[in-house]
Amino acid sequence: MLLRDFHHRVESRKDAITAFGRQEMTVGSLHMTLRAPASLILGVFVICACGGDASSHGGSLVIARAADADNLLPPVGRTLVGKAVADALFDKLADIGPELNTIGDGGFRPRLAQRWEWSPDSLHVTFHLDPRARWHDGRPVRALDVRFAFAVYTDTVVGASGGGDLRLALDSISVADSLTVIAWFKSRSPEHFYTLVTTLVPLPEHLLGKTPRDSLGTSAFGRQPVGSGPFRLVRWQPQERIEIAAVDSFYRGRAKVDRVIYTVSPDMPAASRKFLAGEADFLEQLTPDAAAEAAKHPDLRVVPYGSFDYGFLRLNLHDGASARPHPIFGDRALRRALTMALDRHGMVRSVFDSLALVGIGPFVRAHWSSDTTLAQLPFDRAAAARVLDSLGWRAGADSMRARNGRPLAFTVLTPSSSRNRGRFAVLIQEQLRQLGIKVNIEALDFSAFIAREHKHDFDALMDGIHPSESPSGVRDSWSSAGIRQGNGPNYGEYSNAKFDAQVDSAVKSLDVRTAKAHYRAAYQIIIDDAVAVWLYEPVAMAGVNKRLKTGVLHPNAWWSDLAEWTVGRP
Repeated sequence: MLLRDFHHRVESRKDAITAFGRQEMTVGSLHMTLRAPASLILGVFVICACGGDASSHGGSLVIARAADADNLLPPVGRTLVGKAVADALFDKLADIGPELNTIGDGGFRPRLAQRWEWSPDSLHVTFHLDPRARWHDGRPVRALDVRFAFAVYTDTVVGASGGGDLRLALDSISVADSLTVIAWFKSRSPEHFYTLVTTLVPLPEHLLGKTPRDSLGTSAFGRQPVGSGPFRLVRWQPQERIEIAAVDSFYRGRAKVDRVIYTVSPDMPAASRKFLAGEADFLEQLTPDAAAEAAKHPDLRVVPYGSFDYGFLRLNLHDGASARPHPIFGDRALRRALTMALDRHGMVRSVFDSLALVGIGPFVRAHWSSDTTLAQLPFDRAAAARVLDSLGWRAGADSMRARNGRPLAFTVLTPSSSRNRGRFAVLIQEQLRQLGIKVNIEALDFSAFIAREHKHDFDALMDGIHPSESPSGVRDSWSSAGIRQGNGPNYGEYSNAKFDAQVDSAVKSLDVRTAKAHYRAAYQIIIDDAVAVWLYEPVAMAGVNKRLKTGVLHPNAWWSDLAEWTVGRP
């Protein structure tokens, strides 16, 4: 599902994480900036990317993209490119606030819904639509459109992104009058509001109501949508450009730029060349080489902002898809020794330079549940060696370890499309060799890599997750609930009743403080169990022309406030 803890979907944008590499040369002030303390780097993304005289409204903005959209009908779109464009074309009932709170409705910003109120038992919420809201063909947005969208999203034949979440959370949506809609929840849950408003995008029933549900994904509407947002579609030339224009009569106020043009390139290097040549005003993610070049250009800026990606070495705790413990990773003490044997800070510096932070658990720092004070397993190769000795894994004449004639060896899978995951695998291989552990590396094309992971046919693999704003996604990714008879995203099949209990309590908590305490306890348990080696959390580096003022670049969606962007003179 799009933006619900999904694994490897960055492949759809050519594995954006792999765009980062080590910047070998010192590039003046840029290099100094990138070597700033982690706290400063994290803080930068909340600072407005201001520059130049961008006070005037109007004009055109060009955004370089390394891939085309797949579909602009929100329920069936699957790529981040398509979502970025669709979010400009369609309005939601409400939008998550900059604090990225997912509990209750605190901080959520009104959009199509002017206001809402809860029932005393919190089992339904009544939304009052803004009477000024219009579809781009001039028809008013009505409560029937919200109810129709719910029917589309929850119809299994559509296969809508987030449809399963809506089916679990909501019983139904009813219409009180043309501007009043009531969402009925199946149970009291702190994140039901978040699930509803961030997933459900109201759709025009008068345009889609007669389209067979199983044909929505291939309908002309996906290429020529009529939305309710601040921008309307002008044209979409596949593999070339998508052009949208400000809606003059938009009910919440006209966007500050006249037009936004997404220019499509075949890959990230080509997109970077467009930006560096002045053919685009914005590029969401620069490679280090491109960032170095941008720093030399008087009209360009490099703006760090937060990330919603994290990478790690996933360990399989079972012997393939069997119920037997893995002969190596089924041992908690050995897993802990493995983590202590790896210099994670050194590896992150080697691969990313200063464009990533060391991973600290199954979450990103932008999550409201994150906690940088969690106790981490230290890098201590001598202590790791002592643990292995105590477990009977002793070094032989060739310096390699074995126990009862079985060598201490395993294979790491890595996708061949990801240069940086491959580099991490090589570093892990070398560092563990120094401790007498033999690591084989098997590089696979992406489809084969995914197939092996889903079949649990691996010892260890270089993995990555792009989580949603909600930390509750950790339940599917890492708890027993995510195993699901071998078909869930907990591919390493980690299972700890104490971890599960803390996560369940966190998900059910009705206030942020209590939930955060439970998440912290859960995170500490999984870190101590060493079910993965938490490696890195990239810091995204946007390229911004100095004539452009973007405001805040949000880590979950840099395009969130696109209607507020302005262009002026460099």
